[in-house]
Amino acid sequence: MEKRNVLVGRSVTVRANGSEREYFTDAHRRWVGHTGRIHAVVAGDRDNPLIKVGFEDGTRIVFYRLADLDVDEDAALSEPKKHGQRGSHLPKLG
Repeated sequence: MEKRNVLVGRSVTVRANGSEREYFTDAHRRWVGHTGRIHAVVAGDRDNPLIKVGFEDGTRIVFYRLADLDVDEDAALSEPKKHGQRGSHLPKLG
């Protein structure tokens, strides 16, 4: 049984509500009206957290506020695709 309050793995659509948010750049505008998958929720503002959304099978990542997304509660959860190894961008020690 899936938890309804789980966001990671949910399908979301970027809202096209006519009023653009201050933080929107061309990268944000590009995906308005498109559907992606939540990869992560950034710790911080509990009421309107920053959400990492993957598009094009996770190869394009854009961060949005939760209030700017429509979450598909009925869609099955899916594990976001992982690209590379965690920490692979960090210098190797030793």
